[in-house]
Amino acid sequence: MASFPVAPRYGKMLALGKQQDCLPYVVAVVAAMTVREIFQNLDRPAGSEDESSKLNQRRARLTQMRRLWAGQGASLHLGDLMVMLGAVGACEFAGCTPKFCEDNGLRYKAMVEIRKLRGQLTNAVNSVCPEVGAFVDPKMTPPTEHQVVCLRQIVLAGLGDHLARRLQVEDMLDPKWKNGYKTPLMDDPVFIHPNSVLFKTLPEFVVYQEIMETSKMYMRGVSAVEAEWVPQFLPQYCHFGPPLESPAPWFCSSTGTIRCHRSSTFFRVGWQLPAVEMEYPEGLERFRLFARFLLEGQVCPKLKKHTSHLLSNPSIMMKTWAKLQPRTEAILGPLVSMKVDCRDALLSVWKTQEKFLLSAYCQWLPEAMHQDVTKVWPPV
Repeated sequence: MASFPVAPRYGKMLALGKQQDCLPYVVAVVAAMTVREIFQNLDRPAGSEDESSKLNQRRARLTQMRRLWAGQGASLHLGDLMVMLGAVGACEFAGCTPKFCEDNGLRYKAMVEIRKLRGQLTNAVNSVCPEVGAFVDPKMTPPTEHQVVCLRQIVLAGLGDHLARRLQVEDMLDPKWKNGYKTPLMDDPVFIHPNSVLFKTLPEFVVYQEIMETSKMYMRGVSAVEAEWVPQFLPQYCHFGPPLESPAPWFCSSTGTIRCHRSSTFFRVGWQLPAVEMEYPEGLERFRLFARFLLEGQVCPKLKKHTSHLLSNPSIMMKTWAKLQPRTEAILGPLVSMKVDCRDALLSVWKTQEKFLLSAYCQWLPEAMHQDVTKVWPPV
């Protein structure tokens, strides 16, 4: 991230931009956010009735273009950043001419600066990751719905400390706080600016580029995010509870790891967030679960045929009295000592110690089956 000539938060977004071919869009958005003030200031007071009439026409035109650039459906959720992206794309498509900028409420100097920065950022990305082969496309097509979702997640990862939540009824201490948002860093509420394309939709969670103070504290550069994304993309800001009992933890055959659901709260403000799927936390319980799933034949399917002959139900691995059964400690001990709590770790140990867990596993089977098991060990 230090290789990019932008703020660290934007560098993080660029580093994540390779996902789903989103890099050209991330480069354009980061360039626009870095240059800032890409729109002409049309809120200034008019000096005459004629000037007032012209300003009103230009404001109406810019409002119309904002709506056009924001798009509908999934695109609208990207909010003001989709407007920036649409403005940059349209301006480049038209050749980035002074007339296009004047007609559509854009600052020509800002758009030229964005063009230069897009080139610099693209070169920087290619120097760090040559295999990406990024380039500045003057005819860049709008992102797909799937790419828009990906862009919103990338923006959340980069602007995570600028998260805001719409005020709940119990937080309304003043009627003036209606439609306000709470941020973890400020006591007073902040608001979506009337010029924002999200001003009327008021999503529950948003991220913002910056806060400006006029008559109120307004958020600028607002994008909507989903509550369930917060613990996934900002775990460093969340306090996680223990794994939920329902749904119960399970072994994921595609990743070879133990997964679970955990609820969380957002730091300082204690916002309750939806329970999300994630890897089971490290600790003795994860080793116990791995032993259980191994015995059930979920980790190594070749062991599945032996499950009906096990001398104890694998579920006893999770019982408080499991230590009373020597066979539970026989399989748990080696797993803990070798730090084996996922399939990859187990396969790695078997590469150098083929008999790892053989004697422990045999303690779970009748003696008559030991010889057959030994012949096919390790069961990969």
